[in-house]
Amino acid sequence: MQKLLPLLVVGTLLAVSNVDAAAQRLPDSRIVNGREAAEGEFPYQLSLRRHTIHICGASILASNWAITAAHCIDNHETSPREFTLRQGTVLRTTGGSIQPVQTIYKHPAYDRTDMNFDVALLRTAVGALSTTPIRLPAVGEAIPEGMSAVVSGWGHMDIINPVLAPVLMSTTVQTVNQEKCDSALKNHGGVTDAMFCAAARNTDACQGDSGGPISAEGTLIGIVSWGVSCADPYYPGVYTRLAHPTVRRWIRLLTKL
Repeated sequence: MQKLLPLLVVGTLLAVSNVDAAAQRLPDSRIVNGREAAEGEFPYQLSLRRHTIHICGASILASNWAITAAHCIDNHETSPREFTLRQGTVLRTTGGSIQPVQTIYKHPAYDRTDMNFDVALLRTAVGALSTTPIRLPAVGEAIPEGMSAVVSGWGHMDIINPVLAPVLMSTTVQTVNQEKCDSALKNHGGVTDAMFCAAARNTDACQGDSGGPISAEGTLIGIVSWGVSCADPYYPGVYTRLAHPTVRRWIRLLTKL
């Protein structure tokens, strides 16, 4: 995560140029100080690729539905043929299978200036995404303070050397009190009810991890969205809250999930 940027890949930025300069919210793009994932450990994890290059993470919801961050596809939602999904491997550039995206749905309330409602759905052919999907939360399902959650992605592994991870990385973070997070980020616009925060000492998501999963107890509780720097002890990472009624009901309306 860098200074308030959505966390997609530097060099293939789809959304950073659209982010309000005053907000300076950076897409999250890497797992800093994480560990390599074992093959099959995160079967729902996808690599979202634009013109064959990894730009963001995504998660399998059903055999023909995936979910990612809106900033990953912002201004390109009418060009689904630019995007593919790699599934079934922990390797970023090889292995598994690649499936084309047929349709992109960006949340209608997404606001690129403050990253609110940062969620998008990707539809593929039925049966294209054959790996085990991850469970979605119920509408309004609470996220307790201090709950352990796992973030995974192929984003940058180091703040100074911005190189994408060749192997899927993961790390464990703890959810942060909403009021404390809003206070910590007040100079950067704060957080809304459609967001939640998580943090851990010396580890975090960052550029390239955007759109990827944060899960707890087998449930996809959020999507990597934005942050201020990466693994900064003063700033928690910010995630899209999938249980938020406006988000969860929209997902159900489109996917029937």
